[in-house]
Amino acid sequence: MGVPRGTTPTLVLTFDDKDLDLREASHVYVTFNVGGEPMTKSDNDLEVDERQINVYLTQSDTLAFPNGKIKMQANWVYPDGSRGASDVTSVEFTQQLLGSVLP
Repeated sequence: MGVPRGTTPTLVLTFDDKDLDLREASHVYVTFNVGGEPMTKSDNDLEVDERQINVYLTQSDTLAFPNGKIKMQANWVYPDGSRGASDVTSVEFTQQLLGSVLP
């Protein structure tokens, strides 16, 4: 089951690594591959917990996605300059018959 385009989902990335604490990162980014063009959400667009990232998407964000699977990946940077990243995963966005932002 996919996410209808035009909706405002919260996507949740959860990590199993017991040594990971994303709250210690100075910046966290989640990037989506949208037809070869990246769209990145960061910092205030995210809710970051120890081993979980919640990504909030707007109507405009999801309307920009084509129908089908969209690749996504998290990256984070620690204050010392070291960087971590998740594996690339995907989420499927489905057709929207009312393809405009609703007030």
